[in-house]
Amino acid sequence: NVIEVPHSGPPEFRVDANEYLPQIKKHAPKLILLTYPDGNYGNLPEAGRLGEIAQEYNIPYILNGAYAVGRMPVSMEMIGADFIIGSGHKSMASAGPVGVLGLKRKWEETVFRKSDTYSNKDIELLGCSTRGVPLITLMASFPYVKERINHWDEQVSKAQWFSAELEKLGFKQLGEKPHRHDLLHFDTPVLYDISKRVRERGYFLYKELKERGIWGPQPGLARSFKLSTFAADRQQLGFVIDSFKAILNKYS
Repeated sequence: NVIEVPHSGPPEFRVDANEYLPQIKKHAPKLILLTYPDGNYGNLPEAGRLGEIAQEYNIPYILNGAYAVGRMPVSMEMIGADFIIGSGHKSMASAGPVGVLGLKRKWEETVFRKSDTYSNKDIELLGCSTRGVPLITLMASFPYVKERINHWDEQVSKAQWFSAELEKLGFKQLGEKPHRHDLLHFDTPVLYDISKRVRERGYFLYKELKERGIWGPQPGLARSFKLSTFAADRQQLGFVIDSFKAILNKYS
C-alpha cells in the first residue's frame, strides 16, 4: 500500500516533513519517498528534516530529484537520503527517456543483485538498459550540468521576478512564496474570464501565444498553467510578459 502525506492545501500546497511522523508511527512503512521539488508547484520541502526522521526510525529514504539534480545543488549525503533519483531529459540537458540513480553503498548488493540463472543480468533492470542517443547525450551533458548549478541563485531570482510581473497582471502564483525554484504554477482567472466569452473558449490563449511565437501551453487551458523559467533569459521572459499584457489589452 502507498500512504500519501497530505499537503497544506491552497494556495501554497506545502508538504511538511514533520507530517511524515504520524504516518510512520501509524503504518511503519518499509520505504519513504519525497519529491524535491514537487512537479506541480515547484515547492522545496525540508528534505534534510525528513532525512533525520528516516534515520531515527531506520527507514530507507528515496529523494526524487527529477527537477533538482542537474538544475540546482543537491547532496544525497547532506540530506540524509539512501537513494536519489535524477532525470536526464528533465533536468540534465540530455535526450530521453533516461535517468540516473544514486544510492548508499550498503544498498548496492540489494539493488544491483544478479540473476541466479543469468550471471550478467541485473534483476531490477527489466528488459534492456539505456543505450544509444539517451545514454550518449546524458554523458555529454555532465560538464555543462556540473557548471550550470553554480548559477542557481540567478535562476531563482529570475523566477521570482517573472512571477511578480505576472501577478501584476492578475495572475496568482500558487506554491511557496518567496518561490525557490524555476517551476511555477499560476491560476489565471483573468484569462479564464476571457475564455468564457470568446468563440474559441480556452483555445484562444494557445492561439494568441502561438501567433507570437510562444509554444508550450496545453491547448484549451486558460484557467491555470505551469511553466519553467530555467531555459529562458530575462529578455525572452520579458517578451512573454509583454505578450500576456497585449492579450489582456486586446480582450479588455
